[in-house]
Amino acid sequence: MSRRHEIPSLLRWLLERLVPRERREDVLGDLEFSYRERRTRRGGGAAGWHLWKETGGLLMWRLAGLGKGTLGSDLVQDIRFAIRTLVRRPGFSLTTILVLGLGIGAPTTVLTLVNRIFFQHPAHVVEPDRLVRIWRSWGPGQGGGSLANPDYEYYRANASTLEGLAAWGGSRVAAFNVPGGISDQLQATFVSDNFFDVLGVHPVTGRFFSPEENRDPGVDAVAVVNDAFRRRAFGDGAPAVGRTLKINDIDFTVVGVSPSDFRGVDALGSAPDVWIPLAMFGAMIRAEDSAWWERLPHLRSSWLSLVGRMAPGATFESVEANFATLSANLTYPGRNENEGVLVSRQYLYNPSMATSLDSLSRLLLAVVALVLLIAVANVAVLLLSRATSRARELGVRAALGAGRGRLVRQLLAESLVLALVGGAVGAGIAYATAGAAASLLPYHFVGAFRPDARVLLVCLGLALLTAVLSGLAPALHVARSDVTRSMGNAHVVGGRSRGRDILVVVQMALSLVLVAGAVLFARSFWTARTQDIGFRTDHTLVLRVNLRDRGYSSEEGLAFLPRALERLRALPGVTSATTTTMVPFRGDWSSDLDPPPGALPNTDEGKIWVGRNSVAPGYFQLMGMPILRGRPLGAGDVAGAAPAIVVNEELARLLWPGQDAVGKTLDARDLDWTVVGVVRNATYYELGEKPTTQLYTSVYAVYQPSVSFLLRTSGPATEVAPAAKATLREIDPGLAFNEVTTLASVFGEVTARYRVSAVLVGLFSGLALLLAAAGLYGVVSFVVARRTREIGVRVALGAGRGRVAADVMRMGLRMAGIGAVVGLLGALALRRFTAALLYGVEPGDPWALAASCSILLAVAALASFAPARRATRIDPMEAMRTE
Repeated sequence: MSRRHEIPSLLRWLLERLVPRERREDVLGDLEFSYRERRTRRGGGAAGWHLWKETGGLLMWRLAGLGKGTLGSDLVQDIRFAIRTLVRRPGFSLTTILVLGLGIGAPTTVLTLVNRIFFQHPAHVVEPDRLVRIWRSWGPGQGGGSLANPDYEYYRANASTLEGLAAWGGSRVAAFNVPGGISDQLQATFVSDNFFDVLGVHPVTGRFFSPEENRDPGVDAVAVVNDAFRRRAFGDGAPAVGRTLKINDIDFTVVGVSPSDFRGVDALGSAPDVWIPLAMFGAMIRAEDSAWWERLPHLRSSWLSLVGRMAPGATFESVEANFATLSANLTYPGRNENEGVLVSRQYLYNPSMATSLDSLSRLLLAVVALVLLIAVANVAVLLLSRATSRARELGVRAALGAGRGRLVRQLLAESLVLALVGGAVGAGIAYATAGAAASLLPYHFVGAFRPDARVLLVCLGLALLTAVLSGLAPALHVARSDVTRSMGNAHVVGGRSRGRDILVVVQMALSLVLVAGAVLFARSFWTARTQDIGFRTDHTLVLRVNLRDRGYSSEEGLAFLPRALERLRALPGVTSATTTTMVPFRGDWSSDLDPPPGALPNTDEGKIWVGRNSVAPGYFQLMGMPILRGRPLGAGDVAGAAPAIVVNEELARLLWPGQDAVGKTLDARDLDWTVVGVVRNATYYELGEKPTTQLYTSVYAVYQPSVSFLLRTSGPATEVAPAAKATLREIDPGLAFNEVTTLASVFGEVTARYRVSAVLVGLFSGLALLLAAAGLYGVVSFVVARRTREIGVRVALGAGRGRVAADVMRMGLRMAGIGAVVGLLGALALRRFTAALLYGVEPGDPWALAASCSILLAVAALASFAPARRATRIDPMEAMRTE
């Protein structure tokens, strides 16, 4: 049996101590059977929640039984007394609960995100802990590439450590219509015949694919539809199995229906509308050759993602060793000598995305851990101050026979009650804010972000830990002091307290670390957003289409493009329009060139690797990319005319160092291309990249069926999108749009990781600063209140009110200053952990650190101002009568 289906060891340990020995075997057996059945049918979250409810019931039953004894009676009495005491002080209780709620809510919210991103299993997938992902790699630890169909067939036939190996890929947006019904576009994903079997998914109705339906390319036009799509396409109660669905003018027969929330093992994006056999991919894209399916010399079309299920008894290490051996024997001459495969336990994301999410998660967990520590210190200060002010009450109880242990237990009971209520508030905050926090993430996740049983269990653990840590200071204070001495004089234990001061300094130090991080991440995001990337991103609409999916020949495509551009340029609000095959930051289309004599190669093989882009006239003007020498591509640069290209500065420098590139010729695609212009360098693939080589050809000379229309607009680009789509569909009603976005949104996705860090760390640091300021305000106010008589005497003896205010302000600023120094040292010590998360900013940036210290001291001054002002208004006569 898989360990996933056993009761977790912590729960088993707890249950063994809650259940009487004579009933232990029966109760544990029933609970384990129930847990296993619920996990199989409803998933780990529902099973875990049921198990914890049962455990909670047993715990309450045992506590009720303990109440009949001395220990149980004392515990219940302490809790009841603690509740009565706290209810009598609603201001103190509500303040403490709010601080605890915020302190516990922050980590619970982040844990909800982390749990949803990394630990929530895909819907309907059975035993996901046995799944592994297979990637193409190009070096140790470097992987994330897709594989070719021959790769998949080879590994599927020879992987002895896997029970099954499935493949999927080629997701397309395609036009569809139901005979006699609706017409629209859908999202299709191509899968192997064993895809659903490997994942353990069952159809809602009908069946999934057979091996015969995925054997011969373009023969079996069958499809499995998503249940939600079935309702949209055929009607809510209408059957789908046996119906015909026309996709890209191909008649598909529906053979089965998949669950509406099943989307494979991809954590991002919505569930595909239709699943189609891999063998139909070529027919769907109107492939002109069989490179997508067959293994050809020096050619491999990589488009598949692979997921495998480990065989019973196999380990992850054995799977790695098995694939290392297999990949060493799989060669494509001249193509993959330096390639291999990467086996990963993380099957939800590609390696780079998993690394990015892991780094972000670790950062946020570290931040909220500091927020929690600040909240704990804050509550400890509140409880310590309250214990000090209750000195007479505690002295009376001690005189009546209560031992130190009983008094300490009473204070800990109050901490426990406050922490549990604060934990409940924190869980509510997580429920309310997790979705908003998730919307800030750099990737689009489908589904709700809500704390599940595991997160709530951690929330309970945090509440209990907070109760112990925050209650420790007042408990130690009572244990070490002679509480009976305070019966006659409440001021014996008043005034300053080193423990309180230390806790405030700790809060200030931790706050400075967080504020410094927030300032650094804000500067990092600003640097990323405002850097010169070589082109404009504002007021630009992007509509991506694939004309080959509509069956266009090269001639038909070349006729469609100018007609479409003419219609788009005539739209209201559109100032210019063009096309491109490569949108910046959206992948690349590149190859190597044989350099001319005297060139400077940029590869180890002595060649020049260059990115290619096929664009329509007006591209450089619309993008705001200046032509430095020569001219841009124009309407006359078509097939049959003199082959013309535009190169960027970097390519010109490498090909013809020290020379003018305009007028030079370059041998590419079996033609001698003449350089007619040199365009300024730009950022094409990722922020911070070194200057990359790029050449541009006219789309009318080098036709590419996958194109993106770029529209420069006078107003918001999104307002033009409906009219632009309608215009293109007037020309071709069946045209499907693979993407409709703006260039600003594309660039926003690139900088999203820096935006998320800046916003979330900024919010949490603001919360930490608020809590620390509240703690400082509370301590200074408490000291002023306890020293009311002393201040009154000083004023009566001639001390100026300005001096009194300065003394109070100095007390607050001294604690803040010490905290700032300690926090500054902590921020500098953490430089190497934050360096990789910043862009264009050094982690020890002196301006950022100076700004952080200034912010902290300014907040400390504000927190100390109100108590200082209150101290100046003390009436000496009233102060002398104060007890």
